[in-house]
Amino acid sequence: MLVDEGMIDELGNPTQAAIDSGLVETAGDNPIKQFKAENPVMANIPDQHFKVDNGRILMDCFAVRKAATTVLNDPEATAEQQESARYLLEQVESLDHNEWH
Repeated sequence: MLVDEGMIDELGNPTQAAIDSGLVETAGDNPIKQFKAENPVMANIPDQHFKVDNGRILMDCFAVRKAATTVLNDPEATAEQQESARYLLEQVESLDHNEWH
């Protein structure tokens, strides 16, 4: 249906019409938006929980916790993904919650 309406192409990529209409936001040169586009589990976490440091994207404890919880609640997450999420939750408890990770 989205292909027929011209919102995505045959490969699932958004069309210029979708971008122009505001249905899709492009990351452009914004490294945080690019990171979130490449890591959909991060998409709903507000940008204020991310920062760029020497080209690396850092997250605060809220973002780490939110991403891990999202994976744990995803019925389609693999056992390996869920194990990694549990590990992250354990690690975040030992971190300084005022630092970026």
